[in-house]
Amino acid sequence: MTKLIQSKADAIRAIQELIDEGRKLTLEEQFSSWRTTTARVLERLFSDQTIGQSFAISAFGSMRRDSDLLGVAYLEGLIRDINRGLFEPGGTQDYIDEEHFHIIVRRLLANFYKHIQEMYQKPVHGRGTLAKADLQKIVLGNEYDVQRMLYALIRPIFPDARVEIYGDGGYKSYRYDIIFDAYETVIEVKCSRPSMQERELTEQIGSDAFHYQAKYIYFFIYDNHGIIANADAFCKTYSKSLDTHEKQIETVVIQPISI
Repeated sequence: MTKLIQSKADAIRAIQELIDEGRKLTLEEQFSSWRTTTARVLERLFSDQTIGQSFAISAFGSMRRDSDLLGVAYLEGLIRDINRGLFEPGGTQDYIDEEHFHIIVRRLLANFYKHIQEMYQKPVHGRGTLAKADLQKIVLGNEYDVQRMLYALIRPIFPDARVEIYGDGGYKSYRYDIIFDAYETVIEVKCSRPSMQERELTEQIGSDAFHYQAKYIYFFIYDNHGIIANADAFCKTYSKSLDTHEKQIETVVIQPISI
């Protein structure tokens, strides 16, 4: 778990100075220099590079909007977390360590369809106010729908998880569907279409796996149209440790069955 290696007061003071400096920026060149400096300062304040890296991801591509910066917003949230005691030894009693974090994420992804079955497909209670007809109107038509439902399941367990965050992929930016900054983890959501072929899906995964800047990447594929011929083989192929890029990749495929 990431910890403060300086006093709470000193850390907040240093971060507030960065916020004040960031709010004064007017040129894009100034912002680029400020972003680099801020990431380095954060690396010195905390026990590992996670916070500095997360800041760099959140601030990438930021432009001035309404006198504010995405990077500044991240720092303000960081101060709130410090005040809550998040980075102090024993400061949070409900902290989930990395091992159990991945156990929970894997279970959520592998059992995603059980939520759909229980919530939308099973008969409603006779004394309830939910109508079966209303529930049947909920249809997962594309990856944005799947992402929304998955994120709704994740947030009660990991409130700090963020959705649709842009990061630096090298020659162009990429959008992370769901990101867990504290665990250096990204979930990329895919949803098949009637016109999509398995080859197109593999090309997307290959590109994302190469460019995404995260230690752990989960590809969650809701194959509603059954374009993947062998889901077991597909998951095995795209669940490998890429040592050369220091990334761990896992793929989960859900193929709804109806008779």
